[in-house]
Amino acid sequence: MKVYSIGREMGCDIIINDNSDVISRRHATLNVSPSGKMTIVDLSHNGTYVNGIRIAQNVPVPVTRKDNVSFAHVARLDWNLIPNTGATIIKWVVIGVVALLLIIGGIWGFSALSNKETTGGDQPAPVAVDSTALKKEKEKIEEIEKQKQDSMTKHVQDSLNKVKQKKVSKPSPKKPEPKKPEPKKPEPKKEEPKTTRVRG
Repeated sequence: MKVYSIGREMGCDIIINDNSDVISRRHATLNVSPSGKMTIVDLSHNGTYVNGIRIAQNVPVPVTRKDNVSFAHVARLDWNLIPNTGATIIKWVVIGVVALLLIIGGIWGFSALSNKETTGGDQPAPVAVDSTALKKEKEKIEEIEKQKQDSMTKHVQDSLNKVKQKKVSKPSPKKPEPKKPEPKKPEPKKEEPKTTRVRG
């Protein structure tokens, strides 16, 4: 963390010229972290103001470059005297990324250039191929395709045979014959009892 002392004393980092002795010899300190965050601490008797509001003595108060910081309402803080560490960090990050891209591009270009020289220009290098291995591979593929085709044909034939068997084994439903009326049997005639007369 960088600490900037502010006051009218010649040993301060930021010197404020004041003949009226309103500004203290060591009026305030500005603490700047490596990430760019800043706090100001009032060390004076006459006060330090941030955006018109007096801050407490010996208490760090967060500030930004947009804040209006004044010392005893006599002098204002000139932010140009404080290095912008946030911008410095961003600048170094950008420089690092550009350098990295240049290095990667150089390596890639060198390897592409050396490949052209070894292969004789823009023509790709010939690739050695074993023709017997290619033939064997092709035969394997053809054999597998033939097995698949045979398997599908057998499956279709089996399905057709099952359908035919179902048709043959299943008797066709017969229509029920209409019932013939049974012939009527003659009913035995009932004989009436004969009455006999007794004489006598």
